[in-house]
Amino acid sequence: MKLRRVQVKNFRCIEDSTEFSICPVTCLVGKNGAGKTSHLEAIYKLNPDVEELADFDVLMEYPRARRREYQKREGGEPDDALITTWELEDADVAQLESVLGSGAVASRTVVIKKGYYRGRKWSGSIGGQSGPAAPVPATPTGPGAPAQPADPVQTPPAATATCDSAFMERHLGKLLPKLLYFSEWHMMQGRISVDALLQRKQKGELTGPDRVFLALLELGGTSVEALTSIERSEELIADLEDAARPITEEIGVYWSQERDLRISFHLYPGRPGDLSPFDRGLVFETRIVNMRTNLSLNFEERSTGFVWFFSFLVWYSDVRKRYGDNLLVLLDDPGLGLHAKAQWDLLRYVYDKLATQYPLIYTTHSPFMIDPEKIAWVRTVEEIIEHTPEGRLNYLGTKVGDEVLSTDHDTLLPLQASLGYRIMRDLSGSKKLLLVEKPADVFYLEWFSARLNERGRSGLHPSWTVVPCGDIVRLATLAGLLANEASGFAVLLGLSKEHPDVMKHRELARMLEKCHIFPLSRYAEPAESTIEDMVGPQMYATLVDMAYKIPRKRRLSHTAQPAAGEPVLNAIQKAFASNHPAAGNFDRTIPAEFLFRSGNKKLQKLPGIDESMARFEALFGALNACL
Repeated sequence: MKLRRVQVKNFRCIEDSTEFSICPVTCLVGKNGAGKTSHLEAIYKLNPDVEELADFDVLMEYPRARRREYQKREGGEPDDALITTWELEDADVAQLESVLGSGAVASRTVVIKKGYYRGRKWSGSIGGQSGPAAPVPATPTGPGAPAQPADPVQTPPAATATCDSAFMERHLGKLLPKLLYFSEWHMMQGRISVDALLQRKQKGELTGPDRVFLALLELGGTSVEALTSIERSEELIADLEDAARPITEEIGVYWSQERDLRISFHLYPGRPGDLSPFDRGLVFETRIVNMRTNLSLNFEERSTGFVWFFSFLVWYSDVRKRYGDNLLVLLDDPGLGLHAKAQWDLLRYVYDKLATQYPLIYTTHSPFMIDPEKIAWVRTVEEIIEHTPEGRLNYLGTKVGDEVLSTDHDTLLPLQASLGYRIMRDLSGSKKLLLVEKPADVFYLEWFSARLNERGRSGLHPSWTVVPCGDIVRLATLAGLLANEASGFAVLLGLSKEHPDVMKHRELARMLEKCHIFPLSRYAEPAESTIEDMVGPQMYATLVDMAYKIPRKRRLSHTAQPAAGEPVLNAIQKAFASNHPAAGNFDRTIPAEFLFRSGNKKLQKLPGIDESMARFEALFGALNACL
């Protein structure tokens, strides 16, 4: 069965989400508190992998503004909280008709509802039964479920609505995918008190981390009760580490941050000096060992991404073992708090490993967890408030857009960032990106390249696309974000007094390390060179005079010569501020734009142009050699 459409209503902050369609991978995007998690949790209750979490709770989950009014109803119809539309697949139809007879499936569309009542409501046209149905208890599935007696092959006689529902639950309930839900609240803990866990299990108060730990024990062929026998601890630990090994190997395929990690387990008596409940009974500790350094840390003190991956794979393996491969996966904010590269690793795992086998719905507010090639699979989640003609605010609750449509900037921000990344990638295409700081850099590079080509000399190769970034920090950030391959990018690095030692700045250096870096100080003096030093002091001062139309007697070309070791730009800025205060602040873009727009004949006679040409030719030669 394939889930096609969903509508959530009367659940927490959701009055009525409106109906929205489901894709092979559906990404719910929205601000914190918009209701993304509530949608997943409502869907999960249809057929959860933990049976005791299936019921909707009026006290805890019905919208609080209307709860007391709802509870005062007597004899009324209980409210629905979830309405889902499913499509029967070919295998489902074949299985049903093998039992009910040929032609028993009149329509492949099935609607399943769940709400503040026991069981599920089914409606559809199967086996001669059709129309709406009253709720019936869900069909038990998985290990330990009681066997169901076989139904006769012939189509059953006409029945009441209740019989319809029972009939459809009986035949279609076992075809309904089991819903696997995972969030950060399920991540396994590093230390577990065995006695405290046993007490929670006996009271029926297991938490998400408890269930993941019990799933790990199940994978290792043991149980929490068996852990109480410390005499067998070494054997149990060995079995658990064998079970964990394939999980850590699979993580290594997709977790590029660190690949040399393995899991170790320890079982020891509680120490009186430790915090409760680890000061008594037995304590089970999970540690992550770095194979390169042979150092280990408690599981919870290690990378959140690794802990999430390991915990999810343990739970995923256990659910598959119990229910098979008929699953629908729900992930709540996967990769929360991870570095952008780690989120890309996780997104790659979602699409390469999970989505190829199961339909999947996940929530996020990170642009790095949105595939820009799959924007059509994104659904926006937002709180809608409208203004009435009287000027009052009318709260409509949380809505899900069936298409990527929203007028709220904060809701759309992750989508805009994801699309921005795609645009930058598309911008380069088959070309290479040359990242520079300012628009003035682009003008000078283009002008000198054109003049060199006119003279039959080497200009900048047309494969390069010059992209201004704004400043050195943005330049380094963009380079670090996009430069997955060193051959795809180069950085033209001009240094000024604002960042004279940028390559010793650890974070900026790390972002730039994968790119070809071309400090301008290699081709011009002084050590703190900017693009204006490539132009040269004589030519640049004359350009400023011409661009600003400075009178002959006050021209900077006569008065603004830089001192030894002083950048040209600094000398010009000081002289301009001193001699021409009425002109306002000096704008370095104006002389660059003037050069770019002016005729070639007059400008090619500027003083120092031959030396400038030589400097730019040397730079272009080095850049072109990277292609």
